[in-house]
Amino acid sequence: MLGQSDSSPTSLDRTERRKLAPRDTLSALSQLLDGVRRDGAFRTLLLADPQGVLVAGAGVFSECEELAAYAPLVARNVANDTVPTRLDVVARKMEVRRLTIDGIEVLLCGEGGEADALRRAAAGCARILGSRNRR
Repeated sequence: MLGQSDSSPTSLDRTERRKLAPRDTLSALSQLLDGVRRDGAFRTLLLADPQGVLVAGAGVFSECEELAAYAPLVARNVANDTVPTRLDVVARKMEVRRLTIDGIEVLLCGEGGEADALRRAAAGCARILGSRNRR
């Protein structure tokens, strides 16, 4: 059992992590995002649909929901040249990546954090959501 050993989840090798991996997709996404959020120094990290609905996230829930709602606007690079808005402030702090997995678009969003960690999160989301992994 994990709680009885000296190993933390981050020190486990890939084979051990896969044995402990959750069976359902939402839990797997949440676990992935939480691990990348901690390792990549993100304040929040989330996956949203193109309409801005939170699919899975790591960090403070209300902040994840807010960023998910803004994600489609930031992904379209909406800019206000005259008066700064709340969107302008949020857009400067977050990065949004469009992912297409089996023909379905999702938005991966991070506030703070490292670009390399966001790439790892994107690869993990594709692995978890890809059709070849569905049972």
